[in-house]
Amino acid sequence: MPGPAKVPTHLKLLRGTHSRPPSVGSKTPVLPAINAVPSAPAWLTNMDAVREWNRLAPVLTANRLLHAGNLGLLAQLCAVHGRLVQIWSSDGRANAALVATYRMLSNSLGMLGWELPQNAKPNRFANNSRAAGMP
Repeated sequence: MPGPAKVPTHLKLLRGTHSRPPSVGSKTPVLPAINAVPSAPAWLTNMDAVREWNRLAPVLTANRLLHAGNLGLLAQLCAVHGRLVQIWSSDGRANAALVATYRMLSNSLGMLGWELPQNAKPNRFANNSRAAGMP
C-alpha cells in the first residue's frame, strides 16, 4: 500500500517548506585536497596517457581540485585521452561514446566549468515565441 500523497510544490511554497534542506543524510563528507603532485598509477602504460597525467596532475593540485576521491577519475581521464590520441594519430574516428566519456570525466574533475561563448548577434526571432500553455 503506497504512503501518503506527495504535497504539491505550490503548497510547499505557500507553507515555506519548499527550500528546506533534507533532514536525513544531508551531510556530505569533504575530502582534503592533495598537497603534493601524485605520480601516475602503474597500470597507466600508454605514453600519451602518462604525458596527460604529468600535465594535468600539477594543475589540478595547484587549484586544489585533486583529492583522494577523484584520483581514479584523473587516471581514467588520462587513459581515455591516451586512447583518443591513438585513434586520431592513426587517422581513425573516435566514437561518440568515447568523446562523451572524456567530456564527462573532465567535467567531473571541474575542468569544464567555463561557459561556452554565446552568439553576439541578437535573436531576431525572439518575439515570435508563444507563451507557455497557449495553443
